[in-house]
Amino acid sequence: MDLRRPRRPRRHLAPLPLWIRGMLWLVGWLFLLLGVAGLFLPVLQGGLFLVIGAAIISLVSRRVHHWLRSAFGKWPRAWKRVERFRRWLHGKLHRK
Repeated sequence: MDLRRPRRPRRHLAPLPLWIRGMLWLVGWLFLLLGVAGLFLPVLQGGLFLVIGAAIISLVSRRVHHWLRSAFGKWPRAWKRVERFRRWLHGKLHRK
């Protein structure tokens, strides 16, 4: 007998308008570039910028979302934070 909590069904995020997706690509890549620079410069937090950039791009790309989810497989609490950030950002951008 399985005593674990039943899983909630996954809710997929609604697609965003084209101009917002283009802006997310641009902003996500800027954060990734800052993250790479932050790996070599002591002033910037490189890892943080890399995760934020990947989370932003994962709103647009399903492949990046799957890669990010598998990369955080060992750290479920960190993945929940990233997923919460993604859903918060999507909610702010997707107004009906």
